[in-house]
Amino acid sequence: MPKPASERLVDTAQICAEFGTHKSRISTWYNDRENSGFPDARPGEGRKRLWAYDDVAAFFADREASRPARKLPADFYSAGQGELLTTTEVSRLLDLSPSTIYWWLKNLPGYFPAPDETISGMKWRRSTIAAWVASRPGKGRRTGAASKAGPLPAVAADGPDDELLGTKEAATLLGYKSLASFSSALYQGNLPELKETDADRPGPRGTNVKLWTRARIRRQAQARGTSTAAAAPSGSPDELLGAEEAAPILGYSSAASLTGALNRGRLPELEEPDALIAQPGGRGRPQRAWKRARLEHLASQRAST
Repeated sequence: MPKPASERLVDTAQICAEFGTHKSRISTWYNDRENSGFPDARPGEGRKRLWAYDDVAAFFADREASRPARKLPADFYSAGQGELLTTTEVSRLLDLSPSTIYWWLKNLPGYFPAPDETISGMKWRRSTIAAWVASRPGKGRRTGAASKAGPLPAVAADGPDDELLGTKEAATLLGYKSLASFSSALYQGNLPELKETDADRPGPRGTNVKLWTRARIRRQAQARGTSTAAAAPSGSPDELLGAEEAAPILGYSSAASLTGALNRGRLPELEEPDALIAQPGGRGRPQRAWKRARLEHLASQRAST
C-alpha cells in the first residue's frame, strides 16, 4: 500500500529519544510484534529499520492508555489548582512523552481532557489533570470515555449490507489489533473507503461517533486483503484454511514449518493468500489463509514431481 507523501519515518534512536524507551525494549517488542502490537518496519537502507511515526505514536498511546495512572507527587496538590501547565510540564508530571498526549487528543477524543487554554500553546489547570488522574483507577481499567482503549469486540463475519457499524466493529473486521492502530490508519488516509462516513451519532463529551455500513467496510476489507465474508462450509473447495490446517495437506509437520518454507520463498504458489483472517477480538495480526481447493491442487502437483 503506498504510504502518504507526508508520512514521517523514524529510526530506533529517534523513537528512544522521543518516547523515552531503550533500544533493547524496541527490539523485544519488534521481535514479538505479533503479540506486542509493535508496528512493522518499513524498508530502510541496509539493516537500518524505519517505522511510520504515526504507527509508533499509536503503539505508545495505546500502551500507556492500558496502564494505571501514575500517582502525582505530593507537592502537586499544595500548589494553586488553577495554575496553568504546558504540555511539557504535564507530560513530565505524568511520565509521558508529549507525543502521546498529542496522539490521544487527535485520535481518542474524550480520553484525555481538552486544554483549558490554547493561547500561546495548549495549557491545562492543575485541577483538570488531578481530576483526570483520579478518573483512571485500577490496574489497566478506566472509567468513562477512557474505555476506548479496551479490547475490541468480536463481530460476526456476515450481516446485512446496510447494517451500521462503529469504529470498534470496523477495526475488528479489518483485522486491526486495537482501536488505536485502526484510528492511526484512518487518520493517515490508509483506509480510503472509510474516508466518508455513512452516518454519525452523538458520542461522549460532544463528540460524534463515526458509522459505516457493513457493505462499505467489506469493500475496504477486500481492498486491504482482509476477508469479512462468512466462512465456507468445512471441507468445501472454497473453505479458507490457515497455516495450521494447510500444513498437513502439503506434507509439513507443523504450521511453523510451513510458514518457514513460505518465508524462504519455497512456496511461491502461496505467496499471495486468498484472504487475511482477522483474529477474534482483533488481537494479533491477520493470518494468511488459502482455499482448500488451491491447497489440494498444489499438494497433488508436489506429489507428482
